[in-house]
Amino acid sequence: MTGGFAGAYDGRAWAAGPARVYDVLAGAVAGCCPVDLDGALVLDVGAGTGAATRAVRARGARTVAADLSPAMLRAGEPGPAVVADATRLPFGPGVFDAVVAAFSMNHLPEPGLGLAEAARVTRPGGAVVASTYAVDDTHPVKAVVERVAAAHGWVPPPWAEELKTRVLPILGEPGRLAAEAAGAGLRGRVHRLEIPFDLTAAELVEWRLGMAQMTAFATALDPRARARLVAGAVAELGAHPPLIRRVLVLAAIAGNHA
Repeated sequence: MTGGFAGAYDGRAWAAGPARVYDVLAGAVAGCCPVDLDGALVLDVGAGTGAATRAVRARGARTVAADLSPAMLRAGEPGPAVVADATRLPFGPGVFDAVVAAFSMNHLPEPGLGLAEAARVTRPGGAVVASTYAVDDTHPVKAVVERVAAAHGWVPPPWAEELKTRVLPILGEPGRLAAEAAGAGLRGRVHRLEIPFDLTAAELVEWRLGMAQMTAFATALDPRARARLVAGAVAELGAHPPLIRRVLVLAAIAGNHA
């Protein structure tokens, strides 16, 4: 991942805001898996607090969670878990029936390396399911919260601009995601999903404050300052369109290991 990114997450802040979005997204991602998950052994790469882990367990899977952030793993209580880099997984070839990577490969400067590792640890005929954000996935609350937070003293961390402008777009179009998958030896299809959310303005603001680039600043504020920030962002957001997350999901089958 980009420098400093993994350590920027906070499990409690995530649960208070982004979880209400990502738990729903994880369920949709799991639903794209091209193989039966009942009884399958599934690795959740970039598991965080376990949204995708819970989603595949709901389909009968046995799970192992992997993430670079020990704090996020502890916050999620995901069951069997390991602290690991997505590009250097500590497992042998073909160990898992499936690998799910919900919005984690898109944080890698070279996502093809992560997809290749996912393919390596998946048995031939097993599934690799990886999701990312489409290039047109946006909402006014993103810019509003950043602008209001900056007025309260927030300074974007050094890695945030690189992530937004260079790293995230790598997988942001179906053709690019398919090409990275093919380079990793995966064959399958890319689904485009548009997932609506019914969130209040305050819930939208809390979603953004719990994201990695904002969470250290937001959690350090005293309660009154934080309340003023939230109120200011809600007021500036005003009437707003509903949140619709536009995501891409790779649903692929692993081949034989060389």
